[in-house]
Amino acid sequence: MKKTLSAALALLLLQGCANVTRFESPTPGTTLAIRDYQAAPLPREMNLASKATGQHEFVATTPGGKSLYGILPLSVNGGTMAVSILFFAPALFIGGFRDVFPFYQMDPEAGLLRYKSKAEDDWRVYQPTSAESNRAKVLFDKTQPAAAR
Repeated sequence: MKKTLSAALALLLLQGCANVTRFESPTPGTTLAIRDYQAAPLPREMNLASKATGQHEFVATTPGGKSLYGILPLSVNGGTMAVSILFFAPALFIGGFRDVFPFYQMDPEAGLLRYKSKAEDDWRVYQPTSAESNRAKVLFDKTQPAAAR
């Protein structure tokens, strides 16, 4: 029983650590900055941590200066949550149970974010709320040097 419990916990912690996500944009030259990660041009792949609390705030900016601020939609990982509840509830807060989706498309020109679970899936369309946009804007305005604003 101890070996089974240890194996389940190890699997849970490894599963909840990070997920590879592909970011792209229909506008060439768009850059993406995510809280606690270096800004870079799209397309790009990133390893983003799962979240128990909090969000991944972002700003996507076109070469023309149009910006989209918001938070990434996250998916609830029911398997991680179930194993954590059954074997070690505090693991929910150690590894997190809300994961990023594998694919995101940032479209600042349209003011939209698209995301999907599989490459062959249709995009789900999301427009950040004013509150989400303002929250991310405040965060990124505080972290940018005054000369860059």
